[in-house]
Formats: sequence, C-alpha cells, structure tokens
Amino acid sequence: MDDAFVHFSRLLHRTAHAWRLAIDRRVKASGFGMSSWLAVAAIAGEAEPITQKMLAQLLGLEEASVVPLVQRLVKQDLVQRIQPDEDRRKRLLSVTEKGSALYSSVKAEADSLRAELLADIPPEQLAVTQQVLQRLLVKIGTV
Repeated sequence: MDDAFVHFSRLLHRTAHAWRLAIDRRVKASGFGMSSWLAVAAIAGEAEPITQKMLAQLLGLEEASVVPLVQRLVKQDLVQRIQPDEDRRKRLLSVTEKGSALYSSVKAEADSLRAELLADIPPEQLAVTQQVLQRLLVKIGTV
C-alpha cells in the first residue's frame, strides 16, 4: 500500500481528533464534556428532530453507546425525547432551550477557533481542501 495514502488517513484522523480536543479545551468552563456537546451540536445542527439511530450515525458510535448518553442529556435538560403521533414506538430527539444555549456557546467558540486556525491559510488552499473532503464524503456515501 502506498505510504502517502496511509499518511493521509492518519493525518485526517489526527486532525479531526485534535480539532475536537481544541474545541473541548475552549468550552471546558461550561462543565460539559466532549460527548455531551458533540451530541447536542449534532442534534441542534439538524433541521428536524432526529432518532437515536441517526445520532449514533452522526457521532460514529454504536446505537447501544448512545442510549446512556441520551439519558444523561435528557436528565441534564439539554435534550428532550419527542414521541411522534404517527409512530408510538419511535422517539425523536431535539434540543431544549438549555441545550440550544449550550449549542450557541460551543458554536461561538468553534467559530472563533476556526477563524484563528485558518487565518493564515490562503483561501484557494482552503477551497481545494474543502473540495477534497467533500468528494471523500460523497464517495463514502455520507452525503
């Protein structure tokens, strides 16, 4: 296997992980850990309430791993479960007012961090990077 491809994969993974950690350091004062704010951000970022299965997919977790996370978020009043009239077995997730405030805070910190980190990267390089990442997502089938 070509070392460049292996290096690219590792670099992509390390960059995504480091990005989340950097945001986590910024929002540490909020008292919410990475798993909480990532989940709240994933739910808040959707136009409509989502299922736990979809949340698991967005977070890259097994469905069973999301259950205790959702229970904790509901208990913290960051997320609420909604039972749609058309399917009494299904539960949808949406953010509460408190969850929305957390999302806004994390988003502001993430936006500020992104601006700092990308400030000295030429726009044309950012455009190429975004195109490559978008093409990868399409090929993987997540877009």
